[in-house]
Amino acid sequence: MSKVDMNTSKAVRSRNAQATSQAILESAIVEFCEYGLSGASTSRIVERAGCNIRMLYHYFQNKETLYKAALEQVYNQLRGREAELSILDRDPMDAIKTLTAFTFDYMRDTPAFIKLVLGENLLQGEFIRTIPSIPRSSRPFIQSIQTQLDRGVAAGIFRSGIDATQLYISIVSLSFMYLSSQYTLSVTFGVDISSEENIRTRRLHVVDMIEKYLKLGAE
Repeated sequence: MSKVDMNTSKAVRSRNAQATSQAILESAIVEFCEYGLSGASTSRIVERAGCNIRMLYHYFQNKETLYKAALEQVYNQLRGREAELSILDRDPMDAIKTLTAFTFDYMRDTPAFIKLVLGENLLQGEFIRTIPSIPRSSRPFIQSIQTQLDRGVAAGIFRSGIDATQLYISIVSLSFMYLSSQYTLSVTFGVDISSEENIRTRRLHVVDMIEKYLKLGAE
């Protein structure tokens, strides 16, 4: 076999390995969302992924390692999508309103994120605290928000004293709680809050709340 053929063969094996591990990971996310960590079945995961159990343990060692990889992936995907917003290239108010609207849309369209985060909170953050990439990737994004807050204050648009971390937690919470509790809230208040009309109304409400909170003179 020539050197070119050997390199081609290695590249194919590498692509196949990446495809297999990603298929296992995506299958695991579905499984953990449905059954949680304790109820998740490695047999169902590999069946859905179209591989065998040996491959799962080859790439992920055990179910807990796979669960941590699933958590890391959903957070990385969120951070990646947030980075695409390029909030530092926008005017301060537009940046925060864009982030707020995006966050609502992302939570609405990515139920896996909500389900995995809810499950990890039931475990009191046992596994997420062992994944250093999650806080590491969050810090620069929070700093970007703080930069825009400072710009808004300097421009006379935003009131002073707003903390970027607290603001981001509020942005997430206003969307996350509504969407994660839509079934109980619908029964409690006798209205289908998951309807398209109510989803649109809530999205506008969340963006409006954040905008009014930021504005100078809102104290």
